[in-house]
Amino acid sequence: MREKLNNSGVDRKRVEEVLSQSEQCFRLKSKNSLSPARTIENLELAEILDVEAIQPLMDNFYKLTHIPMGLNDLKGNVLVGVGWQDICTRFHRVHPETCKHCVESNIKLSEGISPGEFKLYRCRNNMWDVVTPIIVGGRHVGYVFAGQFFFEDEPLDYELFRSQAKRYGFNEEEYIEALEKVPRLSREAVDTGMGFFMTFANMLSQLSYSNIKLAQALTERDALVNALEENREDFDRAQTVGNIGSWRLDVRKNELTWSDENHLIFGIPKGTPLTYETFLSTIHPDDREYVDKEWKAGLEGEPYDIEHRIIVDGKIKWVREKAYLEFEKDGTLIGGFGITQDITKRKKAEEALRISNIYNRSLIEASPDPLVTIGPDGKITDVNNSTETVTGYSRDELIGTDFSDYFTEPEKAKEVYRHVFQEGLVRNYPLEIQHKDGRITPVLYNASVYKGESGEVIGVFAAARDITELQKAEKALKKAHDNLEKLVEERTMQLEGAYKSLKESEKSLSEAQKMAHLGNWDLDLVTGKVHWSAELFSIFKRDPQKSDASYDELLNYVHPDDRDYVINIIKGKLTGERHGIDYRIVLDNGEERTVHAEREIIFDQNNIPVRAKGIIQDITERKKAEEALEKIQETHIKEIHHRIKNNLQVISSLLSLEAEKFSDAKMLEAFRESQNRVASMALIHEELYKGNELDTLDFAAYLQKLTADLFDSYNLRNSSISLKLDLENIHLDMDIAIPLGIIVNELVSNSLKHAFPSGKAGEIHISFFKKESFAANSDTPGPCTSCMGKNGLHYILTVEDNGKGIPEEIEFSNTDSLGLQLVNLLVEQINGRIELKKNRGTKFAIRFGNV
Repeated sequence: MREKLNNSGVDRKRVEEVLSQSEQCFRLKSKNSLSPARTIENLELAEILDVEAIQPLMDNFYKLTHIPMGLNDLKGNVLVGVGWQDICTRFHRVHPETCKHCVESNIKLSEGISPGEFKLYRCRNNMWDVVTPIIVGGRHVGYVFAGQFFFEDEPLDYELFRSQAKRYGFNEEEYIEALEKVPRLSREAVDTGMGFFMTFANMLSQLSYSNIKLAQALTERDALVNALEENREDFDRAQTVGNIGSWRLDVRKNELTWSDENHLIFGIPKGTPLTYETFLSTIHPDDREYVDKEWKAGLEGEPYDIEHRIIVDGKIKWVREKAYLEFEKDGTLIGGFGITQDITKRKKAEEALRISNIYNRSLIEASPDPLVTIGPDGKITDVNNSTETVTGYSRDELIGTDFSDYFTEPEKAKEVYRHVFQEGLVRNYPLEIQHKDGRITPVLYNASVYKGESGEVIGVFAAARDITELQKAEKALKKAHDNLEKLVEERTMQLEGAYKSLKESEKSLSEAQKMAHLGNWDLDLVTGKVHWSAELFSIFKRDPQKSDASYDELLNYVHPDDRDYVINIIKGKLTGERHGIDYRIVLDNGEERTVHAEREIIFDQNNIPVRAKGIIQDITERKKAEEALEKIQETHIKEIHHRIKNNLQVISSLLSLEAEKFSDAKMLEAFRESQNRVASMALIHEELYKGNELDTLDFAAYLQKLTADLFDSYNLRNSSISLKLDLENIHLDMDIAIPLGIIVNELVSNSLKHAFPSGKAGEIHISFFKKESFAANSDTPGPCTSCMGKNGLHYILTVEDNGKGIPEEIEFSNTDSLGLQLVNLLVEQINGRIELKKNRGTKFAIRFGNV
């Protein structure tokens, strides 16, 4: 058998070249076939072979040998065939029974052949076939067949074939005529041909298996690359979230490499040459010597984990630096890897906490009452200066001792302490503190527990109020009870004090109103009397010596354009709820001010309004500030649109530069499509930047500019393809305009590329309008969740051409086209519905609601 293979006369190099030509096509097929769920064991022959590359080779072989042949899978399907005879194509493969004989012969009679062997057998339609198996990866996937033919040294049994013609209803004369055309081959020719077929099958097996393994390796490589890229992106995001950058230093080259977050922390643009000196120059001058010293110590093996300040854009930041050094086997330092964390917020919080602690301590020390913290074991953990004064012991002497030792009744003090732990607090419990020199101070003991972060009780905070003076006052009061006249006098003095306090409160209220530029009024609805506060006169620039303004006088101050609005509010339904409005007033000197007014109605027990009161506040300056802020925000938003447009144009330019690296037409087309998609989004931000509105877009004007740019992109301004626009003046939100612009870009691009081949003339028509009562007027079934209301407003966008149309076999909703997939996704994103009509060209109709 080896001799037959070697002597087959086959140009093995030519076969390898033909099979190699199909390798790229096979890689693409196998890359799609070898998904994670597909393996060599479940691939079929049609998924492995490139039929288009093998067919010409078989045709040439047939011209030389006149041996009919084919490549069949295990199901009897013929993938490649050449030299088929009329007796097969016109008779045997046409009649159901004889066709069944052909398939059974290919499947059943060809079983049990080992690789490198072939089998000669007579098919069930009485002609010779020769077959050898195709093995890929140790698995039988198909056959190489030669047939049908007759040996030239055997007599032809015409009676047998005449009887077959009668049995199956063939035209006997035409059937015998086709029989005569069946090749007669010598046995030597068959042996030689089968040598080629076995060599060919063996090469198919080896190259196919190699390509499959290569495709699997490519798929696995792509998966690893994608995973690595995802890990890198996750790492970058983690650095951004944690304000942590990373760096690497090559000591030998004095090269410093930073991550993106490190550049942000130090405020140094990417691309700036970095060295250790570059890093050192960013450090705060007062910390530079310290950092350099610590780094040099780190080079000697000391831990490098420090905190210091840096200067970024004239501002001080705090960072934490930690490094891990790398050494050669001989101990030579070669570099280091480290992290930089922006700890500015933490440092500010620590400083705020330090100041807060100082402030709290100052409050504690400022208290005239003894304040003590006591641990769970009853030992003193801290005291203030007043405690030192009342006990006669220093702070150091007190800390660590039992708190009860300083009371005249220690057991009573301990009992109170236990009560605090059980109940959480104690209030005004009488005890006596004994001074170091024996003096006694009566106190009211107040205490409560304090807890840790997890909620557990970690101690008691206690205060002792000195009631020596209070006891003296009680004694004096007791004496006062014995003297009624003195008691009345004291009461009178108290009333005078209260009156003084009330007057002071009124003065404080007046000052507060003046500060807030807020006045109040009170109207008795029964008598008609009205009272104005002093600040209300100031707001209206009215002489306080005059009487309070009446209702009609107050209305005369209201700006003429706001007067009807104010009157309607005042005459509205009277309720007990408080109402607030803003309006303009014109003062006697002609000055215009803006005020905020609130009114409240008070009812008697019969629900009859008896009184009205309210406030009026001058908010002119606040309104001016709000208007200024609104203008600033408008300018800021326009700048954002401008920057987004510029960034998208940069991306488009980068795509154009990248495209220059390729000569493949499909690759260039893909880049142009990407540029057009980016340009469609950039155009929206450009229109928003130039327009008066910040968040809505004149979509008709946008479509005119977009389509003109597309025609320029495809160099079709002066071509035979015309554009017709039928657009209603409609403004859309950005969330709708951006996906809708990309949809139009994709559909118009498809028409320009595919609808008019070879310069054929035609027209592209785009219409956009809104429609009322969708449920009643729609003639198209299907869901559109955003436009199904009976009285709702919805929009219809159509893009159509009179070109050659989309082929019938293409299923629009399930296509391999990236552009059409993108259209479907974007229509779904705006909760819309799309319909495709293929009569007289192509027409896409998209409906979506007023979302």
